[in-house]
Amino acid sequence: MQVEKISTKNNSVSLKISLNKKEWDKTLDRAAADVAAVEKIPGFRPGKAPRKVVINKVGEARVLSTAIEQAVQEFYPVAVKQEGLRPVALPKISIDRATPENELVFTADVTVLPKVTLGDYKKIKIKKVVEPVTESQVEDVLKNIQKRQAEFVEVERPAKMGDWVEVDFVGYIDNKPFEGGQSKNHPMILGDKLFIPGFEEGIVGMRAKDRKTIEVEFPKDYGKTELAGKKAKFDITLHKVKSVNYPEINDKFVQKVSKFKTLDEFKADIKKFLEEEAEKRAETKSREDAIMELAKLVKVDLPDEMVDSELEAMLKDLRMRVAQQKMEFADYLKKAGVNEEGLKSQWRDQAKQRVLAGLALDELRKAEQIEVSDKEIEEEIKKLEAMYPQDIEKIREEYKKPIARDRLKNMLASRKAVDRLAELATP
Repeated sequence: MQVEKISTKNNSVSLKISLNKKEWDKTLDRAAADVAAVEKIPGFRPGKAPRKVVINKVGEARVLSTAIEQAVQEFYPVAVKQEGLRPVALPKISIDRATPENELVFTADVTVLPKVTLGDYKKIKIKKVVEPVTESQVEDVLKNIQKRQAEFVEVERPAKMGDWVEVDFVGYIDNKPFEGGQSKNHPMILGDKLFIPGFEEGIVGMRAKDRKTIEVEFPKDYGKTELAGKKAKFDITLHKVKSVNYPEINDKFVQKVSKFKTLDEFKADIKKFLEEEAEKRAETKSREDAIMELAKLVKVDLPDEMVDSELEAMLKDLRMRVAQQKMEFADYLKKAGVNEEGLKSQWRDQAKQRVLAGLALDELRKAEQIEVSDKEIEEEIKKLEAMYPQDIEKIREEYKKPIARDRLKNMLASRKAVDRLAELATP
C-alpha cells in the first residue's frame, strides 16, 4: 500500500491510498468468497467458488463494490496510523480507479484534530458548596414513605381533596381535541397538583359515574408552547372514588418500613442519606464548574465536523434512552413537538462546549503526563463483567478488539484527568 498526503488545509487532509496488485487481488478474492457465502453457486460449497465463477454468477459490479468497501475499511485506518493522523469524523471517500485486473486507488478526505492551546489551568479554583439538609427535607422523605403505605378504601360520597380517583378525560381547545389531552382510567390523588390549575379542583364534588365539563387555562409558562396560555375544556367521567388512609408516623410505623426501632433513629438515618446525596451533588457540580472553566482556557480553530459528530452522539444517546422506555423515537419527537434538526439546533451550543471540554481535558492529560496502564484497563473490564454477569463473554470478546480497548483507555484517561483537575481546583 502506498499513501500520499496530497493536500493539507486548515484541519483537512487528503490521503491518496493505492493498493498494489497483490493486495487488491487478495481483497477481491475475499470479497468474492463473502458474496459466494450468501449466494448459491452450483457445484461449490458456500464461499468456496473461484472469483471468476462468482463474477459470472452475480456480475462483476457486485464483487467489485464489495471489495472496495472491504478495502476502505481495512486500509484507511492503516493509512491514518501510518501518517500519524487523529481523525475527528468519518472520512469522505472517493474512488479514483478500481479495476479487477490492476489496482485500487481511492482518496480519503479527513478532518483531523486541530491544534489546541490551553491556558494556565492551575489558576482555576472552585469552591464546593454543600447545601445543608433541613428538617423539612427529612419530613418530605417520611411523607413519601407514608404515602407508599397508605390504604385505599372505595367510598360512595362526593370526591374531596386528598381522595384517590379514577377518571376518563378528553380535552378540547377551540372545540377540537388536542394531542396529549385525553386518557382513560387515569388514577390521581386530588391535591397532588400534578395537573394544570383548576383541573383537580374541578373534580371535587363529583360522584362515581358522574360526568362533567370543566374550563381551565394552561399556564403561560407551560412546557408545550403550543398550549401555553390557551383556554381549554375537559369532558370528565369519574369512575371511582377512594379515601386515602395514611398510617401515623411513629415508632411502630418505623419498625414496619425499616430496620430501625425508633422514629428518631430513622430520621437520623434519613438525614445522613440526604447529606451524602448533597455531598455527591456538590462534588459533581464543582467538577462540572471546573471543566467549564477549563474549556474557557482553550484556544482552537474548532472544525464543524467535531460539533456535528458530538451532536450525532447526543442524538444516539437519546434514541437509546427513548428505546429503553419502550417508545418509538418518532413518537417521542412528535410528543415533544420537535424534529431531529430542531433538536440539533437546540443542542449545538451544548455540543460545542462538550467538544471544547474534551479537548481541554486531553491537553491537561498530556500536560500532567496522565497515563492509563493495561492493568487499569483490565480492572475496568472486570468491573463491567461484575455489573453485567449475563454478558461476560460478549464483554470479553468486545474488548479483545483494539478499537474497543482504545475507547475504554480514552474514557479512563478522561476520568483521571477530571480527578486531577478537581484536585488542582480545590482551594
